[in-house]
Amino acid sequence: MGDTSIPTLSCARDFFPFETIRGPQEEMLLDMEKVFGEKKILLAQAPTGLGKTACALAGALCEARKSGKKVFFLTNRHTQHRIAIETLKLIKQKINAEVVVADLVGKRHMCLQSVADLFASDFGEYCKVVVEKGECAFYSKCRSSKKVLTAEAKIALRELIVRSPLHIEEMMNVSREHEMCGYELGVELSAKAEVIVCDYNYIFSDPIRNGLFSRMEIALEDVILIVDEAHNLPTRVQDMLSSQLTTFMLKNAIMEAKKFGYGGVIEWLSTIVRIMTDLSIFEGREKEKIVTRDQFMLLVQKNVAFDTLVDELLRAADEIRKKQKKSALGGIASFLEAWQGPDVGYVRILEEKETRFGPLAVLSYTCLDASIATRGIFDRIHAGVLMSGTLTPTFMYKDVLGISRGVEKEYLSPFPPENKLSMVIPETSTKYSGRSDEMFVKIALKCSELESCIPGNVAFFFPSYNLRDKVLSLFVSFKKIFVEKSEMTKADKEIFIAEFRNASLESGGVLMGVAGANFAEGVDFPGDLLKAVVVVGLPLSRPDLHTKALIDYYQGKFGKGWEYGYTYPAMSKCVQSAGRCIRLESDRGAVIYLDERFSWPQYYSCLPREGLRVVRDPLKLLKEFFI
Repeated sequence: MGDTSIPTLSCARDFFPFETIRGPQEEMLLDMEKVFGEKKILLAQAPTGLGKTACALAGALCEARKSGKKVFFLTNRHTQHRIAIETLKLIKQKINAEVVVADLVGKRHMCLQSVADLFASDFGEYCKVVVEKGECAFYSKCRSSKKVLTAEAKIALRELIVRSPLHIEEMMNVSREHEMCGYELGVELSAKAEVIVCDYNYIFSDPIRNGLFSRMEIALEDVILIVDEAHNLPTRVQDMLSSQLTTFMLKNAIMEAKKFGYGGVIEWLSTIVRIMTDLSIFEGREKEKIVTRDQFMLLVQKNVAFDTLVDELLRAADEIRKKQKKSALGGIASFLEAWQGPDVGYVRILEEKETRFGPLAVLSYTCLDASIATRGIFDRIHAGVLMSGTLTPTFMYKDVLGISRGVEKEYLSPFPPENKLSMVIPETSTKYSGRSDEMFVKIALKCSELESCIPGNVAFFFPSYNLRDKVLSLFVSFKKIFVEKSEMTKADKEIFIAEFRNASLESGGVLMGVAGANFAEGVDFPGDLLKAVVVVGLPLSRPDLHTKALIDYYQGKFGKGWEYGYTYPAMSKCVQSAGRCIRLESDRGAVIYLDERFSWPQYYSCLPREGLRVVRDPLKLLKEFFI
């Protein structure tokens, strides 16, 4: 562990890794120190460029050394892992003392075996089997038959401690050099570390957290928690607590059962396919309906006891994984186990989706209430901070995450206000009832006019791909147009971004994207790479059964159903999209919200207010700004 006896390191400022501390940073450092010292949880609306990662880590490390706690820095983006590690390297240089850090990703991604094609559930079972059989040489070289760290592993661990902080790629290189299990070394490093950088599920997934904490010999009370990009946390936790079953999954499972001779379960699985098909009779245009827990279970139990079915599927899946690493039967069993869960805070929906292979029936058990998993964690941790550039309104996140000792704070942008032109243009609307060919022509013309006044790259973000395509067919530009696709691989995205950036070196490019999709978050275009963002309309959720259930649930619990379940999430996507512009203090750019509803009080109040104005003559302002 680091040297906790250094007398000069008495406050967060001492750990801040940069020579100059600007006004908003000073304010945030003082807030971190106060909140952590009072064992509270800060909900920080902190705009891009503030230096919130450095402030949070400085404050948390200061408190950790005073109280003997461990810092967990949670982020769902690989790039942010790197930023956190680089910041910790600078802190180590600043204080001239050891700072031991562990960077953890998913266990499957830290495995040196060929497991890239396995799902997380299949990998867990596969890993367990090969370790128990002594068939994993990487694990065996790391731990003895009594699960004690080997002498060679202790040498590798010492190397990691001395070289810390290391990125996960650097740590895995050490693992490969020593031919040892990366996850086992990572866990051992975590036990020695002051700071653990990891994904949300290391804290908010009970099985993962319990396994890690048991081996580290710590409890939640020992944790100072930093949640980066915290606006994503409710949805991520809801997804962790949700499950779905499709007829495609069932057909794959039936083929697998035939292949490996598990004829006993084929008839049961075929029955479930038939049940879902029979239930898929819908009224009206919307092909979805509520299905109750007992309704589905009783139909299944006409053929086989529910518990018997689950047990047989689990047994067969375990045997199949020994032969081919993964099992479709295991996925069916996991869903059936989840289906038996509670009703409060969940919704059960059967829907029919159109695919290129034909209609697909989907039965989902979907979590509506993230606080089911988060409340107990925020009640127990020593202290924490949730931070994001779009954590607005902070009181909503405090409510939906169940944070009882929260302190809300909004910080001003550190960037010169004259570098950003921010405006609402209330001349068009993407409101569903107002959509028409005439309106699409009007939107396309306005987009073309705006783009023509902006030198360099421009990004347009629409509420949906369908609406984007209608406008795109009418849009005119002399710049190269880059059209985002709904299904893009990691390689596709990297090529797309590289080509869009290169366009800035020529006459410029136009990105036609979708709010909340591939390029509206987690992608930076600093400097001259992006001159303006135009948010075209509100990405309000489709009023389907899930959205209605979410609105009803939040209305019953908080009296704010439409706000929490509909309005605020859409506005968060808008602000996230707008945030692709102005990433550095020296950047200059325009942020434009194109829809009359952005001028309405309930939506306008959700937008960043610094310099924002409603305008009727945007072209004149743009030309003057970009002179």
